[in-house]
Amino acid sequence: MTNAGEIKGIEAVVTTLTVGATTAVGDVIHLEADGKYDPVADADKGKFAVALDAGTDGTVIRAVIWGRVTVTATAAAIKKGALVMAGDTAKVAASDAGAVGEVVGTAMEGFASGAVGTIWVGLGN
Repeated sequence: MTNAGEIKGIEAVVTTLTVGATTAVGDVIHLEADGKYDPVADADKGKFAVALDAGTDGTVIRAVIWGRVTVTATAAAIKKGALVMAGDTAKVAASDAGAVGEVVGTAMEGFASGAVGTIWVGLGN
């Protein structure tokens, strides 16, 4: 079984980031105005990353900022090759045409509703 927060390629770029809210492994996170990364909510805009560690406000964690990593979809299916955007509760959703700045990456496989799958963080075309 695959869990959210697993790196799926040697090309992944991992860095350390400070989180500003409770974050779980596999959460999609984004940069806030205070310089910390918080779990995404619907329509949040990037810079995006995927948490590899859990943390609370002020914790420094490891996160993937570019490359293949597993995440969880919202309650809607996502097609392979679709752009994915920030969804509710630190998850991803299929991107809509008006999602400028909300694209997290590209689905590398199809996701069922609420399922874990692989995206390429930072790949927007």
